[in-house]
Amino acid sequence: MNSSLFVSQRTAALLLQHWRSGELLTELPASLKPETLKQGYDSQDQLFAAAAGQRCGWKLGVGSPAGMRAANLSRPLVGQLEDKRCHEDGAHIQLPAVTPVTIECEVAFVLDRDIPPQAGRAPVSEDIRATCVTFEVVRSRFVDRKAVGWPSFVADNVGFEALVISDSLGAGIDVALLADLAETAEVYVDGELRAGGLSGDAATDPLVSLAHLYAHAAERGQTLKAGDVVTTGAMCQPFDLSQTGHQVSARFIGRTLSFTL
Repeated sequence: MNSSLFVSQRTAALLLQHWRSGELLTELPASLKPETLKQGYDSQDQLFAAAAGQRCGWKLGVGSPAGMRAANLSRPLVGQLEDKRCHEDGAHIQLPAVTPVTIECEVAFVLDRDIPPQAGRAPVSEDIRATCVTFEVVRSRFVDRKAVGWPSFVADNVGFEALVISDSLGAGIDVALLADLAETAEVYVDGELRAGGLSGDAATDPLVSLAHLYAHAAERGQTLKAGDVVTTGAMCQPFDLSQTGHQVSARFIGRTLSFTL
């Protein structure tokens, strides 16, 4: 396909149709398939605008050193959070269709001030209003999100379906808190242990992910807003659920976060 003929609005319109219906795509038609990550992000922006949602933050995926190496990426993939898809502890999440979802327990930050686009900017303690734990529910509009290529997955808003957010665990950059979360976090499904914390190159460093978001926003001329939630990538081993009717919970530093599906 001649990249000059790519129209991101057409790609976004088809993906929005599948967001709403719950029907999954095998892949995008050749004429609508983004060839580059930039085209994918352009389509994602159009998808978000067409959905008429209110953005309340950002998600990062494929962000561990091992994950980025395997995917041949220089930074994590970035998606946008829609406010009506973000929930408090104890929420019930209703899916548009019963299809497999991936559950990821993550660390998130709430920004305390606007972050203007500035190349090379690093996170500092004053940027962060709160540190939280989240559950991201990943539900791509593709049957196999890995098979369609990263530009198509980016266009699909990196598979974002829903986010469950804990209360604040503290403000600023608290390295000891982040270490405690990585050490203690466990995920249970219907009371049975399902996943523990990741370590080494398989683990996502939340502050490195936040810095990658700053770089991504700077490249696209995007100001990150005070109050934005930034969920940084898997802290525990992700896993799939193929059916609804489950209770999912996380236990960490003596606290819990849960939802039903």
